[in-house]
Order: sequence, then C-alpha cells, then structure tokens
Amino acid sequence: AAAVGVAMEAEGGPGERWAPVGAVSAATAEEEDEEENEEAAAGGSPQSVPRLRAERCRLQGALLALASHFAQVQFRLRQVARAGPGEQQRLLRELEEFAFRGCPGPAPGEQEKQEQSEIQKEKQRELILQLKTQLDDLETFAYQEGNYDSLPQSVVMERQRMIINELIKKLDMDLSEDIATLSPEELRQRVDAAIAQIVNPARVKEQLVEQLKTQIRDLEMFISFIQDEVGSSGKPEDGDCECAGRKDSGNSSKPSTRPAGNRVNPEDARKLRETGLHLMRRMLAVLQIFAVSQFGCATGQIPRTLWQKDQASKDYSPLIKKLELSVERVRQLATKDQQEDHIISPTDLQDIPLGGRDELTLAVRKELTIALRDLMAHGLYAPSQGMSLVLAPIACLLPAFTSSPQTMHPWELFVKYYNAKNGQAFVESPARKLSQSFALPVTGGVPVTPKQSLLTAIHTVLTEHDPFKRSADSELKALVCMALNEQRLVSWVNLICKSGALVQSHYQPWSYMANTGFESALNVLSRLSNLKFNLPVDLAVRQLKNIKDAF
Repeated sequence: AAAVGVAMEAEGGPGERWAPVGAVSAATAEEEDEEENEEAAAGGSPQSVPRLRAERCRLQGALLALASHFAQVQFRLRQVARAGPGEQQRLLRELEEFAFRGCPGPAPGEQEKQEQSEIQKEKQRELILQLKTQLDDLETFAYQEGNYDSLPQSVVMERQRMIINELIKKLDMDLSEDIATLSPEELRQRVDAAIAQIVNPARVKEQLVEQLKTQIRDLEMFISFIQDEVGSSGKPEDGDCECAGRKDSGNSSKPSTRPAGNRVNPEDARKLRETGLHLMRRMLAVLQIFAVSQFGCATGQIPRTLWQKDQASKDYSPLIKKLELSVERVRQLATKDQQEDHIISPTDLQDIPLGGRDELTLAVRKELTIALRDLMAHGLYAPSQGMSLVLAPIACLLPAFTSSPQTMHPWELFVKYYNAKNGQAFVESPARKLSQSFALPVTGGVPVTPKQSLLTAIHTVLTEHDPFKRSADSELKALVCMALNEQRLVSWVNLICKSGALVQSHYQPWSYMANTGFESALNVLSRLSNLKFNLPVDLAVRQLKNIKDAF
C-alpha cells in the first residue's frame, strides 16, 4: 500500500485534473517568458516583444478552438456509433452540418470590436460622402443641360447657410450650443427673443415720442390759457359785454353772463402767471431729463446728421494756400528787417501814425492774422440758444424745428478756452499780484508753460480792448502780435486745437480742424518760430488811450 501511495504521489496524485488538449501548461508559459526576456536582453527590439506576445496568444487561441472542434467531432462520431438505426441518419446529418460549418475562430476582444466598429463607421461615412458628391454632380449636370428646372440642392443650401449666418450676426443670437440638440420650439423662441431685442426699443421710442408730443401740445394749450387770462384783466370793468352793441337794434342790451366778482385783477393774474411758469419749468425739466436719459440729446446740441450736404463739400485748400503766402511774406519781411537791424523798438512805436504803417506790422495784422482767422473759422459754429423751451427737450428728435448753426469768430474760441481754464482767477491770484507789484519773478524761477502764457496774454488783450469796445478782429490781431513777440504762436494755437471739448462742440464734422487737427497749418506757422519780432500790441486802442489820458 505504501508503494502504491508513493507511486500515485509520483504520478501526480489520484484526483489531479489534466490540462485540455492544446492548452499551455504553466511551466511552458514560464519557459516561454524566460525565452522572450533572454531574446530581449540579447539585443532584440523592445517593441517586438508585445507584438510577438500578441501573436502567440492568437495562435494559442486558434489551437484551442481547433482542438475543441475536433473533440466535438469525435464525440458526435461516438454518438453515431452507439445510436440505433433510426437515430443514426439524423445524427449523421447533424454531424455533416457541424463538420462543414468550419472551425470557429477565437472570440475577439473589446479593443478589436471597437476598432472594427470604427472602421465600419468610417467606411459608411466615406460611402455617404461619395453618394452626396455623385448626387450633386448629377443635379449640376442636369441643371446645366436644362433638364432640371430648380437650382441644385448644394447651391440652394449654400445660399440658405449664408442668409442664416448673416441673420445670426445681425440678430446677435447666441448659438454656442449645438443646433441639433435644440427642438424646433426652442429655436423659434430664440429667434423671437433676438428679433424682440431690436424691434422693442424702436417701438418704445415711437411711443415715447408720441407721449412727448402730447405733453407739449398740452403745455402749449396751458400757456395759451394763461395768456388769455392775463389779457382779459386789462379789459373795461363794466358788466356789459362789448359785443352787445353789435346786436340788432330791436334787441335790448343784455347784461354779461359773467358776474363782476369773477374778474381777474392784475395781482391775481401775476400770481397765476408765476404759478403757471413755475409748473411749466418743472414739466420741462422732467421732459429734459427724460429725453437725455432715453435719447442721449440735450439742449444746445446739434445732431451731426443734420448738417446740409452742400456744406460738407467745402474746400479748405485755398485757405491753406492763403496762409502759406502770408507766412512767406511775413518771413521775408522779418528776415529783411533783421538783416537791416530795423526792428521796431518801443520808442519808435510812438512815432507810428494812425495805428502803425510799418510794412511788417501791416503784413502781420492784415494778412497773416486774417488768413489764420479764416482757416480757424472753417466749420466753426456757435450752438444755437434760441430754441423754444418747449421743443428743447426733444430737439434731436425734431429735425424740422432745429435752427441752423450760427457762425462764430475764432477769437471767441480763445475766450472760451480762457473761461474754461479759469484764466481770470489764475491771472488775478494774490501771489501774482504781489509778485507784479514788487517786480518779482511770478513763477519763482520755474519756466512759464504755454498754457500759463496763453491765459496771461488773453487776459491782457481783454483788459486793454474790452473797455473800448474793440472788435474781435482787433483783439485777435493783438493776440497774434503778442504770440509772435514771445515766439509762442504755434504752441498757443496748438493748445486750442488739442482742446477736445472745444473742437467737438464748436466745429462741424467736415471742418478743417475736425478732419486734420490743424497739423499742416501748424507746420506752416512753425516757419516763423525762429524769427524775433517786436510788434506793437495796442495799435487798436492806442489813440483811444491817449484821448482818455488827455482828458
């Protein structure tokens, strides 16, 4: 018994299950892994090891499938041999069908199934694309031959796609999501919402305009009523109507139906008028705020779209040519005078009769200043202030009631700059007054900026010329002479040109200042910057000051 047990243990035990036919034993697999590792270590390519391992797995699967198929054939043959005569025919037919069915291959893995599915889908897409291309070619050929009445489907879809893209841009629709995921109802709602964003504001503005017109008509009726009440207070205070005498002679004069106690005396009329005007001002203020908040317009502003078309075609090239000629003449005269050492001195100014007859002074005042004035006045206007208070809140909405812009002198532009920069407070500051009284440097050794010098010059011209009611041309000539004396003509004019608020509110869109920024004119004026001048500034008021001093 011991010998039998030892023999059974040596043979592997009594209940040991053998491996199937074609299966690889664990020892064999370990040996193969060791062989592969040895081959890789011996110099084999590392990329070839996984490939060889996959091929080995496929071969093992095929061998196992073949062994299983062969075992099933053997089993069916044994069934046929043991069956009776009646069952043998049926079993033989089944065996024949099973034998000719072929050996089933190994079951594919998940990755292989996915790859096969992707390959099949790619083939389907290529086939669909090919069919579409052939159909488009066929439709195009039939349309060109005249056998197809309507446009090819590809051309129609391309035009529809272009229209849809333009509509999406115009309507500002948000189609970041995929259109295929949205239902027709959702798409319709999005289109309606986008159209409403464009249409609704226009409808609201139309309604607001109608409401404002209605309120304006009511205000006009109320003003007419106030005027009638005030006018009726000056009539005779008798109880009879004046028109009673115009009745037929057969009818006696009837007393007025209005009792004497209802007459309006002047004090009550004044109070009623003040109350009405106060109410009207409050109403106009509300309308003004409402119009500015809704339409972005205000009184005193002229919409840029209301300029006449013939004004936009004004040419400023002759004005620039005129300025260039005047600058060249002044430059020649100044160079000639400097070469002859004939610069006007303050003592010579008293000898100049009738406001000065010096050729250089005349060229500066009557040619250069006039040319500069004409070029700066190109497109210059003053905002209209004569608009009715009733129509002012909606002036930008009623082009028919908008008054034409009024012209403006360039000197007024300098005065507006002086007021905007609070020039009077700057010039008349206590520190400057004390410094001038004690002949001390006003700036304390710091260089004077062009802005400070311009404000001081404008203040000087206003102080000397306004008391004598001199014209704007005279004041501008004085400022130009002062600028040439201080060699700051270009810098002073450039300050006005760089003042965006003044340019935007006082120059038309087609003007030379708004289009070019006065650059070419400044380049022309810069030719005089290196020349020294000593021109008289008070020629327009010198005689008047002398007369005043005489008395």
